Formats: sequence, structure tokens, C-alpha cells
Amino acid sequence: MEIANVFINFRPIYILFIVILIITLMITIFLKNHDKIISEFTLAITSIISFAVSAFMTYQIGILSDELGVGGDVVSFVMFIVVVILSFVNVVVYYFKKRIAR
Repeated sequence: MEIANVFINFRPIYILFIVILIITLMITIFLKNHDKIISEFTLAITSIISFAVSAFMTYQIGILSDELGVGGDVVSFVMFIVVVILSFVNVVVYYFKKRIAR
């Protein structure tokens, strides 16, 4: 049972990325002058880094579960999917609002 607890250590990082992406999404949606707080570059870099680090952690969880001979962590995989969706939605909402503002 102690081996399965290794995967729980990855969850706070996923949660941190989810919180950051939700905050950027809320700023983009609800603030009229969101360009002053979040620029195009900042949003793109935040989404790319969140996606890349989450993908790497998911890959490492797969390697660890294979080496330890246990099943993967379903909760961490779901959190990875949420990070991917939020990263994509952030970029789409930003460009959609930018296009409407013109």
C-alpha cells in the first residue's frame, strides 16, 4: 500500500497548474482590460509550460507504475486531462475575446 502513495506526491503540482489556469481563464473572461494583466505571450507560455510539465509528470507516473508493478493513478490522469483542456480553452478564449474587441 505504501507504493501507491508515491503517486499522491504528484497531485499538488497538478492542482497548482489547474488553479493557475483557472485564474488566468477568469481574468481573461471577466476583466475588460485583461491585456494589462495577461498578455498574449504570458498566456501562451503559461499554457505551454503547464501542458509540458503535466505531460512529463504523467509520463513519469507511467514509468513508475510499470517499474513498481502497480496500476497507474487515475486521479492524476484525470487532472492531466483537465490541465490539457484548460490550457486549450485559455488560448481559445483569449483569441476569441481579442477578435471580438476589434
